[in-house]
Amino acid sequence: MEAAGDEGGPTIYDQIEQLFNSLEGPTAKEGIDCIAAFLISLLPPSFVPAPEAPPALHQPAIGDGTDHISRLPDALLSIIVSRLPTPDAARTVVLSTRWRGVWAATPLLVDDAHLAGADGPHDIPVARAVSRCVASHPGPVRSVRVTRVSFYLHEYALRRLLADLADKGVQDLILFNRPWPIDMPLPEDILRCASLERLYLGMWQFPKINAAHPPAFHKLRELGLFHCIVRDKEVNALLAHCPKLEILSVVVSYGLPSRLCIVSRSLRVAVDWKSTLDEVVVQDTPCLERLIFRTVDTRRPIKIVGVPRLEVLGFLDFNLHELEIGGIAIKAGMNVRTRAMVPSLKILAVTVRFACNQEAKMLPTLLKCFPCLEMLHVLPVPSEPVNSTHDHEFWESLGSCECLELHLKTLMVHGCLEQDNEIGFLQYVIREGKALKAVCLAPLPNNSVAMDMVSASIGKNNAASGGGSITDISLAEIDGWIFQNAIDMSVDDPFSVDDVLLPCF
Repeated sequence: MEAAGDEGGPTIYDQIEQLFNSLEGPTAKEGIDCIAAFLISLLPPSFVPAPEAPPALHQPAIGDGTDHISRLPDALLSIIVSRLPTPDAARTVVLSTRWRGVWAATPLLVDDAHLAGADGPHDIPVARAVSRCVASHPGPVRSVRVTRVSFYLHEYALRRLLADLADKGVQDLILFNRPWPIDMPLPEDILRCASLERLYLGMWQFPKINAAHPPAFHKLRELGLFHCIVRDKEVNALLAHCPKLEILSVVVSYGLPSRLCIVSRSLRVAVDWKSTLDEVVVQDTPCLERLIFRTVDTRRPIKIVGVPRLEVLGFLDFNLHELEIGGIAIKAGMNVRTRAMVPSLKILAVTVRFACNQEAKMLPTLLKCFPCLEMLHVLPVPSEPVNSTHDHEFWESLGSCECLELHLKTLMVHGCLEQDNEIGFLQYVIREGKALKAVCLAPLPNNSVAMDMVSASIGKNNAASGGGSITDISLAEIDGWIFQNAIDMSVDDPFSVDDVLLPCF
């Protein structure tokens, strides 16, 4: 197998294996298995749930003995078959010649959770069973979901599976390899799957792309690369050859890709979820609406150019992210020029250590960069005071801005505001937020001062100070935002919670 470090850098995955094996406790394989379970938990749900234990036997219902099901049209029978677990759907062929025709015309749905032995030591035959299932079905393939199988030592079954999927027009593919090893090559036939609309790949070494054999992903709308070894060149080539791609997610990637450069005329959502990217550059993406990060402890620049429709951004971590907009590095306290503004942004989420002057001062600067912001999520991170000279004096000295004057309606705090500098920020937003209507706080004991302050402002016009009129304060568990919300365009605010536990006052 080819080393991961073929671009001159270190073999990142070899280092990970060595690191795991050098630690006390779980082996490298056990550690990666835990990562695999986490990754699979992020995936969209299966089209057909896995079969449960057989129900208890009951007396058969009394009927008239007539076969009513066979009276249904073939199209409806095909829908019924498509909702059965794969083995049960295949068994319908023994019922009659007509049912064999229905089975052949029904687009195939394969899920390894439906196949015997998918849980436990019998996963080796399941790797072959998935391949045979696709090969033997005479009709088209709608969806294949494989998350419990190791293809190690079963390269032939894997190659056959992908070749058949390409030939039979698979539309939806979730293909994960249960390691070991963690750098198993993915066959090049994946690039021929021209009918794909959704593709999630997990724990593979992605094949190289060359000009002679570019990917045929003309219909692909959703792409997820989970713990995959993908060179920067391949990511760039994928974006260039996916003219309808709307959702891109890079999840738990270590070292490759090292730099995510997003250039796409169709992309609407880009997600970097717990990866170790060195840099994220977004340019010439006229349809991009969401740029979302869940960053591990690696510093990186975030460069944004040409995003006229960007509405959602976060979580920006002031300690890790170096933000650049329109070629201008955003610094605390700077005079914000028009080129460094994103008027389309409506929702911003930030992580800030208020005890650090530079991080605290970034907040009012960002409010000027995003003048039409309507929802602000703030995750305060407790830290030892580096310096606290700003405290109340800094926040009291600040004037208003267009964002606070006209647009900011909701402030959601994902944690506690208890130190002087944190309370000063809250007072500033309440004082200057003339459009502010709601504040959401976490139901934590240390938040009592913040809650008392906000509740005292409810319904008041604050005419003397020019402040807004807060009409709602609520308590909610707001630290559990999930990956699926990040990529689900039907969720208006991916950082919010649906369940407000306790409305107050």
